[in-house]
Amino acid sequence: QMRTTRKVSVWPVGLVGGRRYERPVVENGKVVGWYTGWRADRPFAIDMAGFAVSLQVILSHPKAVFKRRGSQPGMQESDFLKQITTVEELEPKANNCTKVLVWHTRTEKVNLANEPKHHLDTVSIEV
Repeated sequence: QMRTTRKVSVWPVGLVGGRRYERPVVENGKVVGWYTGWRADRPFAIDMAGFAVSLQVILSHPKAVFKRRGSQPGMQESDFLKQITTVEELEPKANNCTKVLVWHTRTEKVNLANEPKHHLDTVSIEV
């Protein structure tokens, strides 16, 4: 699905942020918010594994940088994406962000500390 990215595409990521998944919330084909376990107030409350950027966008924004240092914790993705796109321009993939096709994995036990006690998302997603 990344191949069809025109500018910046987004999708859910499984096993991230202390939850079974995080995802962009999509209405009428547009991103309108974020289902996340941590800092939903971020401009782009998304994990690095949850988006793709076309090469044309990278080439047309030569001063855009992804900072390893200098961003607040958890703000690297937002700081980068703010340089090249807006939330309104995001292209939802994975069936309007209702299917997990990517997992954030580590070689450690999964942490689901931020998983809500009662399912709060508006869609049912299998992880």
